[in-house]
Amino acid sequence: MTTLVPTDRSKALSAYIREQIVQNHAAISFADYMELALYHPEWGYYNAENFTLGKQGDFITAPEISSLFAKCLARQIQQIANLLPASSILELGAGTARLAHDLLIELNHLECLPQHYFIYEISQGLRKQQQAFLKSTLPSLFPRIIWLDTLPENFSGTIIANEVLDALPVNLFRVSANGIREKYVDAENEQFIWKEIEPADEHKAAAIRIAEQYQLSEGYEFEINFYLDAFIAALAQSLGKGIILFSDYGYGEREYYHPERKHGTLTCFHQHQQNEQPLIMTGLQDMTAHVDFTRVIEKAAECGLSLAGYTSQAGFLLACGLSEQVMNAEKSLNAAEQVGLHHAVKILTLPTEMGERIKFMALSKGMDANLTGFQLQDRRREL
Repeated sequence: MTTLVPTDRSKALSAYIREQIVQNHAAISFADYMELALYHPEWGYYNAENFTLGKQGDFITAPEISSLFAKCLARQIQQIANLLPASSILELGAGTARLAHDLLIELNHLECLPQHYFIYEISQGLRKQQQAFLKSTLPSLFPRIIWLDTLPENFSGTIIANEVLDALPVNLFRVSANGIREKYVDAENEQFIWKEIEPADEHKAAAIRIAEQYQLSEGYEFEINFYLDAFIAALAQSLGKGIILFSDYGYGEREYYHPERKHGTLTCFHQHQQNEQPLIMTGLQDMTAHVDFTRVIEKAAECGLSLAGYTSQAGFLLACGLSEQVMNAEKSLNAAEQVGLHHAVKILTLPTEMGERIKFMALSKGMDANLTGFQLQDRRREL
């Protein structure tokens, strides 16, 4: 991969991180590095003024591929809303606001508009883009949309988090001849380098348990997302009654730490090119790690949430009427547009694309429902 000339923003962020290492008098955990690289309020990747998603960005999410995603999701939200009158929607990390746009249009069509559509977006640059886009395209529905600086209290309704969990910082570990080592980030000659040390006390037991339970061989590298604990706890505290819907790349724990997955799942994206070099282009590239959904439900259960469903993206979309949506859409499209539609469906549903790699998980609080999106394919045994 060709290394791009660093921008002033990247230089400033790199200098800041090196300063943290100096002040720490030691290397910092990869999770700390990842948090700064992605979320530093001024220079972090997601807080860049010109940050965007889709074809003009570094990666594309399912809502950007086709409005079919939102139309199917709307059916699930409609079912929840019928059980929770006067409920609202809370979207975490709304990206370009394409999902919010398409959802509100479809829910309006279904005569099932939420009382409020809340957006919790930490990127100020994205927030401005979202506001401009939704105000110009949905002027009549715009008053329902409210941007939040903190999570609401006693929220009632549906919380949506599409490709949010995979952007949480992770700690990295490697199985060595001398036991488990944690991968830290150090600085040398104004470059970031790896440094392996004894895992922090609060991480060691979890890393050893995984390595022993799944008989991980020497050289095996893996991640643990300890940030999930506080994230799930905050959502559980915010939710008074309703459903949390996660959709993200991930697996249950047994598959996540499969012996053949020896290089882990940490991946970087820059201009739609994938690489495994997180210590370069600091602040200029996205970093993600797949989600261990077993850990999600374990932490959720500790916080009083219940598992209401777990399935693949293909299973969820098909259960929510994808086939019907495609047939309806075809009626108003010409031959060329139909080809584009079918291509989008393949990306959303094929096992080698998003269909199997992305999973949907529903967590509930204060309500018991057989959710529509999880009736076709029950994958809870994999957790």
